[in-house]
Amino acid sequence: MNNNGLVVAYLRLSEEDLKKEKEYSESIYNQLGCIKSYAKSMGLNIDREYIDDGYSGVNFDRPAFENLKNDIDNHLISIVITKDMSRLGRNFIDTAYYISEYFPKNNVRYIAINDNFDSNNPNNEGQKIILNIQSIINDRYVKDVSDKRKRTAMLKTESGEYIGVYAPYGYKIKKVDNKRTLEIDEYSANIVKKIFTEIASGKTRQEVSLELNNLKIIPPMVYLNMTSGKGKKYSYDWSDKIVYRIIKNHTYTGSIVKRKTEKLSHYQKKRTVIPIRDRKIINHCHPAIIKEELFDAANSRLREMKRKEKNFYNGLFSGLVVCGTCGRVMTACRVQKKGRKVQYYFECTRVNNNHKCKSRNIADSKLRTIFKETLENIINNYVDEDEIINKATNNLISDERVNTKISYLKKDIELHNVNIRNLYLKKSTGEITLDEFIKEKDKETKLKENSEKLLREKIESKNIMIRKTELLEKYNQFINNGEYINDIVREVVNQIIVYNDNTLVISFKFGLGEPR
Repeated sequence: MNNNGLVVAYLRLSEEDLKKEKEYSESIYNQLGCIKSYAKSMGLNIDREYIDDGYSGVNFDRPAFENLKNDIDNHLISIVITKDMSRLGRNFIDTAYYISEYFPKNNVRYIAINDNFDSNNPNNEGQKIILNIQSIINDRYVKDVSDKRKRTAMLKTESGEYIGVYAPYGYKIKKVDNKRTLEIDEYSANIVKKIFTEIASGKTRQEVSLELNNLKIIPPMVYLNMTSGKGKKYSYDWSDKIVYRIIKNHTYTGSIVKRKTEKLSHYQKKRTVIPIRDRKIINHCHPAIIKEELFDAANSRLREMKRKEKNFYNGLFSGLVVCGTCGRVMTACRVQKKGRKVQYYFECTRVNNNHKCKSRNIADSKLRTIFKETLENIINNYVDEDEIINKATNNLISDERVNTKISYLKKDIELHNVNIRNLYLKKSTGEITLDEFIKEKDKETKLKENSEKLLREKIESKNIMIRKTELLEKYNQFINNGEYINDIVREVVNQIIVYNDNTLVISFKFGLGEPR
């Protein structure tokens, strides 16, 4: 052990604790107080504290823990103390790795106070068994808590209780008989009624948002005192997107949508969006701001306007042209001089503090020309037609065979994960020695990494081949027909960024971007 290193405390607070400021402060205070008191009884002094605010114990992707690891790697730390092992982590495999392998390898003494574990104790083999069992319990605890939270949320929603963090614009959250529900906020509810009425009467989303900005109506984020969270951005001006979200929100009819997103696993970080057709609506949960008839009329008008917009512009570049100044999708506009054909151009319609975005506009006809030249250049320089045809002819790989191979590799990776976990259990129970454990774990890890590499290569090679073949097919359609086909642009272009200096970048789905 590095006797000259620092004695440090690691503290972690879960996301649900972080939402409750009072409990958060007490929790940190309790953890730190427990650690300092223990250190003092051992004649030690805490030199440094590493605190992760509101990070789950399911994974180790935490800033303070990363800093702790960096300091350990630099041989600065001799002792790490936590209140209990679950503060270190709740994932069995990773937590067991740090306790059984990482800390010993780096000559770091680890102490989990409430679990009565001290790696400096020569009789700690029995403790390790208990600790590994505790790791399994903690891992299971995370899943149980996740499942319980889902069930609780479902039951609350089905009973008409509102479980969102913020009330939708137009409402306020109140408690009735210890149950969270919504009540109408008169000022913002009148704005909601205005939006629905004007959309139902035929106004566009852009017209409504521009009118609200001109009237200096406070936008939802500011009115509700919302703050940008992790990975979330809010608009400080009214926009067509905000108007769209309001029109599509069933909450204003007095209903609650049961689920909009879900997590398929408690290890999953991002939530998966549930298709609208699969969402369940609970009716008559709180006072309605608008009637069902107005909701249906406004949404019907939205769909109608969408169809008109498609007829208004042929849709080749619709939604793909992006403003290089503010990052907003540019709007397709039309102009027709007397005696001439209608011409289309793209313009950024963002308004900030009553000032329009200072971006350049670009004509649809110019975009067509640039796209054709760029596509021809890429075909000539990056696509070998003979090679693609030969490979397509000689390697007619069926989707079923490819998917079977990918499925096999995924199962193989999962099997290695299970084998690694079993090795930890065998080592804890003394079935294998530490040397045998390290040797077998390295072997399983290498096999797992090899399968992961093969899986990535298989998916990538399949995607590249498909994309190149599709590109050639679309290009041939384009050349043979002598005109633009909607699918060509939509299937091969990610976006077209227009900058203020008259340059633009076409970003293709097959990984090439070309400035013009």
